[in-house]
Amino acid sequence: MESPQIVLTDKPEPGELAAVRRGLDAFNLAASGIDDQRALALLVKDPHTGEVTGGLYGRTSRGVLFIDVFFLPESMRGTGLGSKLLQMAEEEGLRRGCPIGLLHTNSFQAPGFYAKHGWREYGNFPSDPPGTSRIFFTKDLAAQGVS
Repeated sequence: MESPQIVLTDKPEPGELAAVRRGLDAFNLAASGIDDQRALALLVKDPHTGEVTGGLYGRTSRGVLFIDVFFLPESMRGTGLGSKLLQMAEEEGLRRGCPIGLLHTNSFQAPGFYAKHGWREYGNFPSDPPGTSRIFFTKDLAAQGVS
């Protein structure tokens, strides 16, 4: 049997990524009997241009809300908008049957923001640049309610 070709790339085609995802999804469905993964996005748009200026995206799957990316421009920080987006994501996670949330951030980003909203650190390891760390958070959405 001929060995498969392995390609290392930093520019995979969307269809290539989709093929890997389909394979994992099929495996997970066979192992768990659950096929409930759904994207979740909260997009902040400029009211004049409709351009996306920030937001939050992640997914829900097998009882877990994953927050993958969360960004607001500096001009929108401290206005309550970030808190509103996080609360909306948590509420949607609960509606989708996810009592637990997971996310990670960097020490130079917003770990205090998540802690303020009831997220608990469960892991931390050094990363680049030196002196910073990657911080992992979880929240028991069902027990704490969303805030």
